[in-house]
Amino acid sequence: MQKPNLVHVGAFAVLVGVAACADAPVAPNAAVVGPQLAVAGTTTLVSDPSSDESTSVSPLLAQLDAQLEAAGSNMRVTKAELLVDGNTWDGVSSTVIIANNRTRGISSEWVAGDPRRDGRVGVTWTFGSSHPQQPLTRNPDGSNLHFVSFADLDTQLQEGLAAWRNETCSTAPVTRVPVPMGTDPDYLDDVVRTGLPSAAYAQPADIVESGWEPSGFFTAIGGPSGNSIIGVTFTFHYVDDVTGVATDIDNNGKFDTALAEIYYNTRFAWGTTQATNVVDFYSIITHETGHAMGLAHFGKVFVTKKDAADGSISIADIKYAPKAMMNAVYVTGRSEIAGTDNSSFCQIWASKK
Repeated sequence: MQKPNLVHVGAFAVLVGVAACADAPVAPNAAVVGPQLAVAGTTTLVSDPSSDESTSVSPLLAQLDAQLEAAGSNMRVTKAELLVDGNTWDGVSSTVIIANNRTRGISSEWVAGDPRRDGRVGVTWTFGSSHPQQPLTRNPDGSNLHFVSFADLDTQLQEGLAAWRNETCSTAPVTRVPVPMGTDPDYLDDVVRTGLPSAAYAQPADIVESGWEPSGFFTAIGGPSGNSIIGVTFTFHYVDDVTGVATDIDNNGKFDTALAEIYYNTRFAWGTTQATNVVDFYSIITHETGHAMGLAHFGKVFVTKKDAADGSISIADIKYAPKAMMNAVYVTGRSEIAGTDNSSFCQIWASKK
């Protein structure tokens, strides 16, 4: 695999994050400038003219682009897709639109046969981090709080990847590869911690399951609201080595995806039960991996005026149109790949044989 030159990066200030919470009203027809967080919630909100999704231009992501350019890399940030905890919303006296997403894909896609990815039709993935963390799990009654082993985490990640690999509309392989000895497989964790990437960084795969990070990683991305972020997928696209302009070598109207890194929050208890006191491994991993495969958030998640009139929102009050794996908000229990998820995936991948 051709490795982007991301090692020799000059000093940059510590990154400044933005909040990440529910969609909020924005000025109509506001221009989108620079990389975006996919869930809105700050005073810097804009509306994406290509969809009805509200987004936020992120100083953090713009800073990453500056670092990548200074390093001579042929990659830039496309978007960061956040999955937030739906149990944190407070009741109000009118209808709450938590998410209303109708764009089936993000603004970049993997290119079948891309020579910059050694001509692969499908994608490779790996599990690795230079700062490995173990999340906690517990019984449905809250007892037996304990760490999840790395072997169990590996199993959960494999199930999430298999969910998309098993979609029958595409035969493009999703292949696991190892992390080369002596290298740092994830770029963003050190950048968020220190403002600089690791000198040992080398991209090991197309999709890097970077594992679990403490809550400080997510508040660095999203400010105090970062505590509601369960998982985040950062997608990068290629740029021309000479002009620095985003490339579209297959002329499909999308940037060419170069890398996706996925992170999960240790602040939550993780598990495989239907209990409300854990977040479901499969649901979150499959959702975030869907973003890495090119899928955007989809579906409307809302609470009606009638249900919110008592001043509080319960799990039973939250409604979906439609209910999908790629809904922007996770509430409780296990989600499954639904019809809209399947059609979104096939719209992107059916031609990649």
